[in-house]
Amino acid sequence: MATKILIVDDDAKMLKLYSAILVKEGYEVLTASDRKEGYDLAVSAKPNLILLDVMMPSVDGVQAFEYLSENPSTKSIPVVFLTSLVKEEEVEAKAGEIGGREYISKSTPKEKFIARIKDILRTPSR
Repeated sequence: MATKILIVDDDAKMLKLYSAILVKEGYEVLTASDRKEGYDLAVSAKPNLILLDVMMPSVDGVQAFEYLSENPSTKSIPVVFLTSLVKEEEVEAKAGEIGGREYISKSTPKEKFIARIKDILRTPSR
């Protein structure tokens, strides 16, 4: 059974880009363009990892993360924030964490993005 990754991002181009990269690496990819769709997919599909855009209309990624953390069926799913607000170098300087949360900058090169995803999935209890 393939590892499932849910990507939640309101930018259709980013969804398509990240999906293509991850599918090529052998992951099963689910996508959602808003918090509600992402939440519903997280509850029903139980992905192994959620990539969550920080900046989305109506409910941002941090608020969406709070909803996921409060639900017993989704609270153990690792969540990594995707952001264009922080450059890849800044994320690297903080060892991938900002404020105790995992982040991947949208400016991260494809090879580093894939390596981070694999590392995150290998590490238990994130």
